[in-house]
Amino acid sequence: MKTGLGILLASLLGFVASAQAQTEPPAKLIGYIELPNVEGWMDHLAVDVKGQRLFVPAEHQKTIEVVDLKAGKVIHTITGFDGAPRKTLYLPESNQIWVDDAVSVKYFNAETYALIKNIPFDLDKNSKMIPDNGALDPVSRLFYVTITADANSATATVKGSVEILDTKTGQHVGSIKLGGTDPAGIAFDAATPRMFVVLGDTAQVQVIDREKRTIMATWEIPGGTAPHTVAIDTAHHRLFVGARVKPGHIFKPGHMVVMDTETGKVVATLDTEGGADEIQYDAASQRVYFTGTTGHVDVFKQVDADHYQHLGKLITAADAKTSLLVPELKRFYVAVPKRNVAIPPTRDVITEDAELLIFEVP
Repeated sequence: MKTGLGILLASLLGFVASAQAQTEPPAKLIGYIELPNVEGWMDHLAVDVKGQRLFVPAEHQKTIEVVDLKAGKVIHTITGFDGAPRKTLYLPESNQIWVDDAVSVKYFNAETYALIKNIPFDLDKNSKMIPDNGALDPVSRLFYVTITADANSATATVKGSVEILDTKTGQHVGSIKLGGTDPAGIAFDAATPRMFVVLGDTAQVQVIDREKRTIMATWEIPGGTAPHTVAIDTAHHRLFVGARVKPGHIFKPGHMVVMDTETGKVVATLDTEGGADEIQYDAASQRVYFTGTTGHVDVFKQVDADHYQHLGKLITAADAKTSLLVPELKRFYVAVPKRNVAIPPTRDVITEDAELLIFEVP
């Protein structure tokens, strides 16, 4: 009798464990860090892995919040920005923080947090073009910054560009003119001189030779109405485009469009959260993390180069539009803005402070 009950119990436990495994989220929420002084959106984060610091650009208040990941708190606030900080970099070789603040690029001593230099752009203010997103070439250490019409892209007449800054010398060293008004995400092919820039206004990818600084090709993105962010899998020649169904943060569904980096052919299109703002690929786990602004992060498993399995969603919050995958720490950070939550049917409104969500990833 005991043996029979033991077998039954073991079977039931096995069934429950199997059911739980099927419903568990693709990453475990293990904590959060409060950002008590932050209001409004936050943008592209940067990390100091060795020093265990995260740099959080707070757009509305024009600051960078420096977070001590070990202590779990904000330890410093960098001020003095002319506009809303957007793309942030941390350079371990020089211990510097570089920030595009939608007006210019500034860089700081990451020990004292003192400003080292401001690098202006010669932009026509009447055109309403601003520096927005960007990416650091890991080999040359050149910082490529997109100049975009942003919210005015639908009516803008001036085309965007990619401006090139040398992080070794602190100089503005070049410019590449583009074919659209709203260049957004940038991805580098590690095996070639090619760089991929997505254009939100024309639903295209422009392929650039970053040695010659010329456009090599322009590819259409069927199914990617308003592309906004991009990542790359160099080994399998795949480009992951995070696209919005229309400009803005509130519209669902979005799309993850997977393209062949050799031909520009679309090999897969998958429904996602809306308001794509970050997409990150982890080669070790073969996972894609797609961060939208409609309350979740979609996580996909790369089965092979052309097929992707949806592993599930990470619960975040409305307008939690930016995130950072840090494989060295096995962590995934999501910045959640301060928000008012309405409780029906009483219509009570609860204010929740901004915070960083911390997920443990494989």
